[in-house]
Amino acid sequence: MAPTRPHPRRAPGTGTARPRRHPVALVLTTLAAVAALVGACSSGADGAAPSTTTTSSTTTTTAPPDPGPGPTSLEGVTARLETVVAAGGDETPRFGIDGIEIPRLDQPVALAVRPERNQVWVAERPGRLRVLTRETSWNDRADVTERGGYTLLPGSVLDISGMTDTEGERGLLGIAFASDGRTVYLHHTLRSGDVVVAAYTVEDERPYTGGTGGQPPPVSSVVTIDEGSRVELLRVPHEQFANHNGGQLATGPDGYLYVGIGDGGGTGDPDGRGQDPNDLLGTIVRIDPAAPGPDRPYSVPPDNPFVGSDYGAPEVYLYGVRNPWRFSFDRGTGDLWVADVGQDAVEEIDWLPALFGAGNGANLGWSWYEGDQRFRTDGTPPEGVIGPLHTYDHSEGRCSITGGYVYRGPDAPALDGVYVYGDLCTGEIRGLLSRAGLVLDDRDLGIGVEPGSLVSFGEGEDGELFVLTLDGALSRVVA
Repeated sequence: MAPTRPHPRRAPGTGTARPRRHPVALVLTTLAAVAALVGACSSGADGAAPSTTTTSSTTTTTAPPDPGPGPTSLEGVTARLETVVAAGGDETPRFGIDGIEIPRLDQPVALAVRPERNQVWVAERPGRLRVLTRETSWNDRADVTERGGYTLLPGSVLDISGMTDTEGERGLLGIAFASDGRTVYLHHTLRSGDVVVAAYTVEDERPYTGGTGGQPPPVSSVVTIDEGSRVELLRVPHEQFANHNGGQLATGPDGYLYVGIGDGGGTGDPDGRGQDPNDLLGTIVRIDPAAPGPDRPYSVPPDNPFVGSDYGAPEVYLYGVRNPWRFSFDRGTGDLWVADVGQDAVEEIDWLPALFGAGNGANLGWSWYEGDQRFRTDGTPPEGVIGPLHTYDHSEGRCSITGGYVYRGPDAPALDGVYVYGDLCTGEIRGLLSRAGLVLDDRDLGIGVEPGSLVSFGEGEDGELFVLTLDGALSRVVA
């Protein structure tokens, strides 16, 4: 039987439409209006034509917001997927021409690069960690390191399947590394259903440079994990429902660990956890595991929004999310991008620019809003809710967003600065082109995967973009 997708189940919601504006776009619109008023006596021949609104007492001329220089369309941009690890298919072992079994992946759901090690680590949902090594060589003429292909090593470097539950959307869902690559962080669900973030110590055995007669070495000869080093950083009670676990881990530009946790499940956030920053459910948490506190295995960054406040848990970085199935930082700007899965109507992408704190203290609106649509109708939403940059509905078979990355790699330069994401149900991979909070284009890039399989994206050490599917395939986006 196919594995249950680690995305939220949905039930019908209610509510009336009430579009929200992203505050950055609103600021830009206001500035553009002021600029138009200052230059109202000009002809408006340069750029887009201004619009004019007349009332009984005033006439206001408003110019469209200016996104600044750069492309305004993705038309003609092409890319393809290059296979790194082929899909597993059935359970029958596969063998190469030399009789050696070909390693493959089992429900890969998350990927992280181990810093400065030429290693890509993949989390398999049942509870195992796999390692790929990247071939490298030194180019004397150019005085640079050249990187080649990847090799999936046989065996797992860690197996926590015995303590990991995979009912519904549960499982080993996220992976990240400390900045020095010596600690790996895992986001998984216990048999009780609780969401746990744990840390393990990683030890290098020897550098692998190939030369084993075509057979990759066992993973234990390259790297090992001390299973006794496990430190449970966070445990969030999550027993009632098997969905909305979140699952994303990321080491931010500031070196802190960011943790995405869903609202706890159930239709419409029945316990109101999304709007309760005292509860770690329905939030993105930020902690510092490198500096343990006196009473816990981490410290809280002093600029977390609720530090020293009676309102909100100190670990909470932002709140008002339903199930943030993948968020990422733009390695070029430090902006935070959050893909929050909707209930039954709207999927959303939130852009939180570093210039405005990268979302520190933000309320993204769930369950007052589903995307840009009003969801709760039993009161008045709080002020200051951050609206999404982009949303899409469930037409044409779409159902559940899979968040990605702003592309900054060398393999597909035409996608530079484009947020690449997809939808689980259709398998389509899309590009969102925006600048200064203004969406300029959003379209299918024509490099989709099998419907129902697009579970995650990952970013390589040099910015290359990986695509993971539940059938075991690992690919990368190239021109």
